[in-house]
Amino acid sequence: GPCKAVVNLFRKLKNEFGEDDGLHFAVAEADSIPTLQPFRNKCEPVFLFCVNGKIITIVRGVNAPLISKKITELVQEEREIAAGQKERDEVLTKQIVEDASRQLAFFFPNFGIKRTDQKVEKTLALIRPSLLKERRRKYSVLQRIKDDGFKIAMQKEIILSEEQTREFYKEHENQDYFPVLLEQMTSGPTLILALTRENAVAHWRDLLGPKTVEEAMKENPNSLRAKYAVNNIPIAQLHGSSTPDDAQKELQFFFPQEHTLALIKPAAAKKHKDDIMQKVKEAGFTISKIKEEALTHEMATQFYKDHKGKPFFEHLVTCMTEGPSVVMILTKENAVEEWRQLMGPTDPEVAKVTSPESIRAQFAQDILSNAVHGSSNREHALESIECVFGEIDID
Repeated sequence: GPCKAVVNLFRKLKNEFGEDDGLHFAVAEADSIPTLQPFRNKCEPVFLFCVNGKIITIVRGVNAPLISKKITELVQEEREIAAGQKERDEVLTKQIVEDASRQLAFFFPNFGIKRTDQKVEKTLALIRPSLLKERRRKYSVLQRIKDDGFKIAMQKEIILSEEQTREFYKEHENQDYFPVLLEQMTSGPTLILALTRENAVAHWRDLLGPKTVEEAMKENPNSLRAKYAVNNIPIAQLHGSSTPDDAQKELQFFFPQEHTLALIKPAAAKKHKDDIMQKVKEAGFTISKIKEEALTHEMATQFYKDHKGKPFFEHLVTCMTEGPSVVMILTKENAVEEWRQLMGPTDPEVAKVTSPESIRAQFAQDILSNAVHGSSNREHALESIECVFGEIDID
């Protein structure tokens, strides 16, 4: 739909590249074009870049510097092709994945993208400590992951304990290399990634190459395990799940399903309940429990006990008790953190700048009546769930 924020940018670029007949801008209304059905009800500007009849990249949200950079690069490339200085690379069609946690693929037939029988999978990838310390090489691996069509659905960086390492690698415990693996895995932070794309497990394994560094160097020197080996470290620095079943188990090990308490505050519940509930569902959360309830002063005080004694505390409690709230238990992998990301920053004015698609950016009134509440960590989530729902079995 129309996006006034970039109109001036498009005019400026059109003037700068006025001699290029191939540069065109168009506005498309997703509701009236069947091809753009995946973008309906998303309430966000999306910029599709097309070359030679194919979508080659997407920018979501109004990121003027990135949009300008993409356009400039594409125009320059087309000039070089027209001048015979460069041949047009074959544009590989990529599946566009909306939300990795829901694993839904969107296809655009009008641009030559064909449906396949392969389904979007998740797989686990680990960047082990010795490689993770080398920042430039770490970012090179992450870029390669993106270039090969993977989406990073979830990630976290943790230092594994000896107990965690033994549990995760228990099938390898009797192998000669296990002591070295144990020492390596507990020597510093490991970056843990949940990757999604079509045929993700097999594709990531193919990129990794043979299991050992020695085999990778001899048999497939272009594999990731060969290219990103670390001197004097015999253990390969990259891990991938062997099968879809292993991927499911390994992802559950590092990203177990969590429960978090989510609350739509009274003012937002009255005006925006349906819209907020829609965003919750689109984000892939399972609503395990839900009820509408007017919070008591004691319950609101418990939610915000960390703010007790601060000047705004009583006003905050009043906002929470002025009418019925919608209280939910949300379930999902990494639920606590993902709900906090969906809520956005506490201050809606900050949210509008840094997280314009967040709930607070779109539906909050002010910093106190800021539409939604969520648990700050897993322990707080369990306390809050028990406070509102009592002792219940939600697993």
